[in-house]
Amino acid sequence: MERFDVIILGGGLIGSSVAMHLAERGVRSICVLDVDLGGRYSSSELNAGGVRATWRSEMNVALSLPSIEFFETVRDEIAFDQKGYLWMYDEARWSDAVAAARWQNDRFGLGVRALTPDQIAAHCPLLDQLDGVVGATFSPRDGLLNPNLLKELYRRRARNAAGAGLRLETYAYVVGIDPEPDKVVVRAVKFQEFSPAGDQAIKEILCDALPPEDGGAVRLAADTVINCTGAWARRVAPLYGHVVPVRPVRRQIAIGHARDVDLRAWGMFVDPSGVYFHREATHILAGWADPAEEEGYRFKYDGVEWFEDKIWPALAARISGCAQMKHRAGWSGLYEYTPDLCGILGFAPGHDRVIEAFGFTGRGAMQSWAAGRAVAELATGRRFETVDCAPLRPTRFAEGQLVDESLLI
Repeated sequence: MERFDVIILGGGLIGSSVAMHLAERGVRSICVLDVDLGGRYSSSELNAGGVRATWRSEMNVALSLPSIEFFETVRDEIAFDQKGYLWMYDEARWSDAVAAARWQNDRFGLGVRALTPDQIAAHCPLLDQLDGVVGATFSPRDGLLNPNLLKELYRRRARNAAGAGLRLETYAYVVGIDPEPDKVVVRAVKFQEFSPAGDQAIKEILCDALPPEDGGAVRLAADTVINCTGAWARRVAPLYGHVVPVRPVRRQIAIGHARDVDLRAWGMFVDPSGVYFHREATHILAGWADPAEEEGYRFKYDGVEWFEDKIWPALAARISGCAQMKHRAGWSGLYEYTPDLCGILGFAPGHDRVIEAFGFTGRGAMQSWAAGRAVAELATGRRFETVDCAPLRPTRFAEGQLVDESLLI
């Protein structure tokens, strides 16, 4: 049975960041297991790439801000386009937004500005229909990045630091996690994607929990196992005895084109309707969280009908140039909802060799650097050294100590 210092389950943005930080802290024996390291169904690959420190809980700002500070040092490598978030508000939400901006500036120095409708129009003249908008906050340090480039940067730095001590295992389906006093044993079934089933095999494993049939089980051991399986955490955590409150929920993103609307000079926009949008080359990327969406591992994109029903009306009501907007493409991915919609980070209940790091729904990209650092601190030093992530401990739900966060898209 092969043994490692650390086994990471899940190689998305959080898992890859953990691997990098572990390697840079001197851990030389790391194994990352994933059903598909390419991530075709991974939330790390299917998100909108937004990055912001403008949250309303200290915990979320504390993880996002140092991540942004790191992104600023590698901006060209990850296509970090730091053109801010323009978050528009109706009258009912405006006073809370102003108070939050004041706190963000006083506590963290984020430089958030409150804008009147005239100032909104001056900032972006394309926003020429501001009915119902009483103000907006503009946060200049926020922006957009390429999640795939960021994930690959983490992996590249992990390889550079760990050398041959880093193993990235794809097509590995974990079927058992057995904590023992001196180690954790992980049992995984290896399979080949390039079987007659092809991509369908990966989709069946991820969506239907159907184990692969064409591989043999392997047993690996580690001093510490870190669960970074994201939306699939509720399937993996019970293998070591923890039933976690994580719900996978489909979120859809559309790409449209309006001939006279070019948003490349700006960053992210958030409309009072909840529709968010930003440039995607010369197109427009837009998404919206449907409160009626049922939980489940579903990836079907509802296509032009969803775009015309949910996205187009909001954009056409805000930008006259979007009246003739055309649907081009779209996709769906999974959010991983926890009861307070914030991440889970800490030792699994009853275990001192299993760490959980998942539930970072809608903020995996923007918090991945600092969250990975916190996990690496916990794995190597048994305590948080930089950002105290105790508020994200897995036991907080049973304790009734939820994180209070209201600024969600």
